[in-house]
Amino acid sequence: MSRPRLQTEALVVGHARRPLRAALDLRPEPGTVTALLGNNGSGKTTLLRTLAGMLPPVSGRVLLEGAAVHALAERERARRVAVVLAHRPRTGLMRAGHVVRLGRLPWGSRWSRGSNGDQQRVRWAMEQTRTGHLADRMFHELSDGEAQRVLIARALAQDAPVLLLDEPTAYLDVSQRAVLMRLLATTARQEGLTVLLATHDLQQALDTADRVLVLGPLGVHFHGRPEEAVRNGAIAAAFAVEGLRFDPEQRVFRALE
Repeated sequence: MSRPRLQTEALVVGHARRPLRAALDLRPEPGTVTALLGNNGSGKTTLLRTLAGMLPPVSGRVLLEGAAVHALAERERARRVAVVLAHRPRTGLMRAGHVVRLGRLPWGSRWSRGSNGDQQRVRWAMEQTRTGHLADRMFHELSDGEAQRVLIARALAQDAPVLLLDEPTAYLDVSQRAVLMRLLATTARQEGLTVLLATHDLQQALDTADRVLVLGPLGVHFHGRPEEAVRNGAIAAAFAVEGLRFDPEQRVFRALE
């Protein structure tokens, strides 16, 4: 087993010192995708922000390559973890290609044009996300789906060993969701990345992720293989709604007859 790039020790997350759920001990393996699943308010975004060092934990700690994330300087943290949030950032009059090149800032000067290695990494990231044709478009003029792919390209250009994404498929159509999830899984394996993503796209997560972390009601959670989460009822319990039942064969919720 590879040494984890990201791990938590008795991590409790929340707001204003109010815990959202029980302590979590996570050690996702490099080269894998872990999907965070749960209803709105279950703590997915709070957990991601805490893992990224953007929110302090209620208790416990987060380690990035052995170092406490909240003790790292911002530049060093950015070399170890890349983050794609759900909201669209304000970029002024920047072109999409410039937004992707921002991913190289932790490795060089704000004003430098970058080395050949930087430029190659940016080109690779845009090829992987199929955004090369958007390079000269103004970022603020892109559709939500196009902008999301550009932001993922920026995160890949950052070349950090840990990648955290909040609802990366939210603005994509059905076919593009599948393409993106396959891209993340393939890139994780090939680059040895540790990828954690929060998503409402239950079926894509169950079909593509290596592990799922199910954040259910009353602090109940499950961490393991998607097929086990389906088989042991963790998915059905976490998303239980009156009048619906979870079909484990088709992995969808259906109305009770």
